[in-house]
Amino acid sequence: MPAALITGANGYIGSHMCDAFLGAGYRVFALVRKSSDLRFLQGSPAMLLYGDLTDIAGIDFPSAVDVVVHAAALVSDNAGERLCKRHIYDITVNLVSLVLRRYPRLQRFIHISTSLVLGCCADGISEANPGRPAMYVPYNRMKKQTEEYLFDRWRDQGLPLTILRPADVYGPRDRTSCELMLRAAERGTPLIVGSGRKKFAMCYTGNLCRAALAAAERSNGNGKAYTVCNAVSPTWREFFGALQEGVGRRQRVYVPVSPVLALALFFELLKRLLPGFRPPINYYRIRRITCQTTYDVSKTLEELGYPSDEDYQRQFRSIVEWYREEKRRSARDRARDRRRGPWSRRDGP
Repeated sequence: MPAALITGANGYIGSHMCDAFLGAGYRVFALVRKSSDLRFLQGSPAMLLYGDLTDIAGIDFPSAVDVVVHAAALVSDNAGERLCKRHIYDITVNLVSLVLRRYPRLQRFIHISTSLVLGCCADGISEANPGRPAMYVPYNRMKKQTEEYLFDRWRDQGLPLTILRPADVYGPRDRTSCELMLRAAERGTPLIVGSGRKKFAMCYTGNLCRAALAAAERSNGNGKAYTVCNAVSPTWREFFGALQEGVGRRQRVYVPVSPVLALALFFELLKRLLPGFRPPINYYRIRRITCQTTYDVSKTLEELGYPSDEDYQRQFRSIVEWYREEKRRSARDRARDRRRGPWSRRDGP
C-alpha cells in the first residue's frame, strides 16, 4: 500500500484529506499536535503522529512515505505578520528540509496554498489574468512567500512539488467560517451585504480532496500550481440564503455596502489602537462578499482530470446537516456531563 503523510490532519481540510486518501487505498500517517481536538479523526484507521512543526526535531516520522499533503497552517485574515510567518512559512521550511533529507524517493509533495495569491474581485482569474491584489493581508502574503520558497526547492533540489490553490473552501467540519456564519444566522445577524448577486469562487472540500488525489497519482503536475474551485460559481445570496434557511431564518433587510465598509474601517482603526481587539468584521471580508470573484480552472480540470462535483445546492445542505449534528452532539455531551456531575467529566476535575 502507498503511504501518505498528512499535516494538520485534525483540522477541517486535513481530516477530509485523511478520509480521501484512506478511501483511495493509502496508509495514512496523520500529524497532529498533542493539544489538538481529534473529534474529526475519531474511529479513523489513520496512524496518529504527535508533534508541532514549529519544533520538528521531536516528531517520530515514519521511515518512508510516498506522498506528503501539507495542509497545516494558520488560517486567519486578522492575524499579524509575525504569527503568519511562524505558522505558515516557517513550518513549511521545517517540513521541507526534513522531507528532502528523509524521503529521497518521495513521489509527490502537495502543498495547500490559496487562490488569493492570484488576487480577487475579478472574473476568470488565472496566472495570465490576475485579479485585484490582496497582499495587504499577512495571511495571503505568507502563502505567496511560501509558494516562492517551494518552487525554489523544486528547481534546485528536485522537490516533487504540486501546489493546490483552493478558492474559499467550504463544507462539513468547517469551524473557521461556516460554523460562525451559521451561528450568526441563528442570532438573526444579516449575512447578505448589498444585493448579494455577485458570484464567488467556492471550493467544496470534496473537490479539493479529489484534486489532491489526482495530483498524487499523476506525474504531469510536477512543478506546477493549480487553482481548485467549483467550475460553477454560486452567488453570495444563494450561499448565505441556504445557510439562513437551514437554521430557520430569512433575511428581510439587506444592508447597504457603504455603511458596512465604513464600520469595518472603524474596526480596523480600533485594532491598530488596541492590539488585543478582535474585530467582528474587517474591510477585507466585506470587500470579498460584495465583489465578484471567479477563477479559470480549465487547466486544473484538463491536466488533473478529477471528477468535479458541481451540485452546490446539495453541498450547502451538507454543511447545514453537519452543523445540526454538531449541535445535537454538543447537547448530548452537556446532558451527560450534568448527569455524571462535575467530577466525572471527560477532562477530569
